[in-house]
Amino acid sequence: MTRPAVLSRARRPRPRLAAGLVLLALLAAATTAGAGRRDEALDRAQALIDEGDAGGALSLIRGVLDDRPQHPRALLLRSTARFMQGDLAGGASDLEQALERDPGLRQGWLNLAGLRISQNRLDDALGALDKAAELDPGNPDNDLNQGAVLALQGDAEGARRHFRSYLGPEGGTAQDHYLVATNYTVAALDDDAVEQLREAVERDETMRLRARTDPAFGRLESHPGFVALLETDAWRPPDGYHTASRAYLSSYGGGRGPLLQAVLDTLQLSRIGFDPRVEVTASWALIQGDARIKVRDDGEGGGIVELSAPPGRFTPAAWAEASRRLLDAIETRAGGGGG
Repeated sequence: MTRPAVLSRARRPRPRLAAGLVLLALLAAATTAGAGRRDEALDRAQALIDEGDAGGALSLIRGVLDDRPQHPRALLLRSTARFMQGDLAGGASDLEQALERDPGLRQGWLNLAGLRISQNRLDDALGALDKAAELDPGNPDNDLNQGAVLALQGDAEGARRHFRSYLGPEGGTAQDHYLVATNYTVAALDDDAVEQLREAVERDETMRLRARTDPAFGRLESHPGFVALLETDAWRPPDGYHTASRAYLSSYGGGRGPLLQAVLDTLQLSRIGFDPRVEVTASWALIQGDARIKVRDDGEGGGIVELSAPPGRFTPAAWAEASRRLLDAIETRAGGGGG
């Protein structure tokens, strides 16, 4: 089963043991110890599932179910592992049994909603999400998940209402807007997706590179708003940031000129850490790391390298030395400075 991107994972509930009267202290101690071992095994199985090791998880879960064949959490985890291995019928059966045994498994209702989405049973998916919301009414993911299904149903206004609630009065984080954008594009609400991506990039410009390489936004590659978003660098250093720049005789040339390669070669030998994923457009290239490095043409046949960094990352003296060394080394490799 393809796991739907629209559903968020619930916070894992702490294992709960059923309370009951016991007559023998020895029996109570043995029961608690056994439950503890089961919980420990299931915690390890969950970790293996998170790492993508369904087979290893199933080995641990099997031991628990040999002892407690109807253990709800074990059934839920086996369901997930079976789905990961492509056993749709077995995964669905385990999931339904887990929820029958313990309707309080919020993650189970979320998983069931994902299953119903994959089956195009969207009304049933909403019903499962309603159950999950009842178990944790204050969880903001409720609105994200319900909005996603409404978007898939074509109820754009209903989806927007839930997404606005999810983002909250403060407007949400960059990651929040990115998730909403992902859900909009899955439902082919492209204008809404681009607007949410724009909000995400305004809060964190690294979201632009993430969107550029995210297959979820492949359908937007010809959308004018998306194209403009990817080609636009509107970021300006806030007050207090360290900055430095230098003009060079070598050009950027849409990323094909010598200047960008000179910058990258210099960074490889420098002590300045940087992300090897370089954002390259026809007008500029951007490298993120200890310093933000932008490379562009100057409009007169040469190029410019602009450096910036937050005030806490370098002392003024360290910035002056590091930026000078970097710009000098680029000049040596690029074949001369322009002033």
